[in-house]
Amino acid sequence: MSPGDHTRVSRRKLRSVILDVPAMLLTVRNVGRILDLYSVDTPERGPSEVAAELGMGKSKAHALMASMAEIGLLRRVAGGRYRAGWRALELERIVRDSSPFRPVAYAVAETLARHCGETVHVAALDAGQVIYVDRVQGSRAVDIPLSKVGATLPAHCSGVGKVLLAYLDAGEVDAILDRRGLPAFTPNTITDRDALYAELHRVRRDGVAYDREEIVEGLRCVAAPILDVDGSVCAAMSIAAPAERFAASETAYRSAVVRSARAVTERLRRQMEPENPE
Repeated sequence: MSPGDHTRVSRRKLRSVILDVPAMLLTVRNVGRILDLYSVDTPERGPSEVAAELGMGKSKAHALMASMAEIGLLRRVAGGRYRAGWRALELERIVRDSSPFRPVAYAVAETLARHCGETVHVAALDAGQVIYVDRVQGSRAVDIPLSKVGATLPAHCSGVGKVLLAYLDAGEVDAILDRRGLPAFTPNTITDRDALYAELHRVRRDGVAYDREEIVEGLRCVAAPILDVDGSVCAAMSIAAPAERFAASETAYRSAVVRSARAVTERLRRQMEPENPE
């Protein structure tokens, strides 16, 4: 084969790769969309229901889910259905053990929970939803099934979620609301965009956000932002308590969670500072 022939073959291969990029990106997005369908309430899915929910062909859904099972993201169970795969546990361990953030935040959250006796949450924003990174329960804490570690919830109805939304660009907030909507959990949930925008403005102004029985009736919380080393909001911390107890201690809880969130921010900053040479 002449050098010219080699050049033409290389160009064809390069063109083929370039043309395949959109298809590969679509596949990656579809894998993410399939994973998004799984939750504690819906731990098992079949290709037919995935195809119907995502608007794709059944054969395509089956092929994607079979490929995901091959790499451990899903595992096949009886009846040709699929559950989350064990690879997810390994990925969770990698996230937990490799991040400098989680041990720092957990240590502060543990101290705060011991001080106030209530439930302390640490949460981040993931694909437009709140994901609970850690939860520490104090001596008087009530059980909150919706906020277990790893659980996700819409961001508009919790204190931590409002903090995480408040410091995003307006366009990012709009995109999240377009995708996730404003579902109601209780009569107190904010379901109007203008009302939510006004609430987020108050969060930026005051530096704290409240959940006033917007996810669970009878439960309130106050949350404050945790900053990354570059000054951006990377997570939020909250104190959650029964409404009556919260009302009696609201000022103290607000001050305590703000101090604790700032303590995490400061520890992260110090951790990332270069050591002084001898």
